[in-house]
Amino acid sequence: MSEHFLIDDYDYDLPEELIAQEPLSERDKSRMMVLSKKDKTWKDDFFFNLPSYLTENDVIVFNNTKVFPARLIGHKKTGARIEIFLLREIQRNLWETLVRPARRVKTDTVIIFDSEITAIAVEKRDDGHCIFEFNIDGDIKEKLEQIGRVPLPPYIKREDLSEDRQRYQTVYAKVPGSIAAPTAGLHFTPTVLEKLDKNGVTCVEITLHVGYGTFEPVRVRELSRHSVS
Repeated sequence: MSEHFLIDDYDYDLPEELIAQEPLSERDKSRMMVLSKKDKTWKDDFFFNLPSYLTENDVIVFNNTKVFPARLIGHKKTGARIEIFLLREIQRNLWETLVRPARRVKTDTVIIFDSEITAIAVEKRDDGHCIFEFNIDGDIKEKLEQIGRVPLPPYIKREDLSEDRQRYQTVYAKVPGSIAAPTAGLHFTPTVLEKLDKNGVTCVEITLHVGYGTFEPVRVRELSRHSVS
């Protein structure tokens, strides 16, 4: 096994105070590191200057996936608070989920979200995932904007805010389906996109939904043994 596939080789020190908990007031004022292909040097810049480094010979591929509010907060009949994280729709109103705290949920446990929406655990799997069937008049996906919350990444140590619905989304997001944002795209603004267009940069879109694998910790020492779900 090549040493370049050992997770220990990728360890580095990242002070917690440098992990931003709030977005900048303006997306494109985030810092950007620029690497020179000619002399291999690097320098600090700001993201709003990205168009100055690109020309008509360049192509940018944008992921137009859109984050949906996949976190649901409900309670058992006893009043115990339960959080459900929607991972994958199996069929209409049947979802694979993560549950917290998992120990409080067993098969046939009923979770109440409001007077019109409940869910019953139909299967609890060995991997910690739980299958829930939603009891609702209609499709649960249509109700998520009302009862769902933004699935912030685990390194954001705060409760989600109303403004996160807009800020934890790229400005070009179109197709709902992700439980996490393609974060590299969060820094683009309409102004940056307009400047790229004026420079003749080719911009194309794909749809690649981001799943739970982006949050899942690496539990093996050899990276080749890590499976991304």
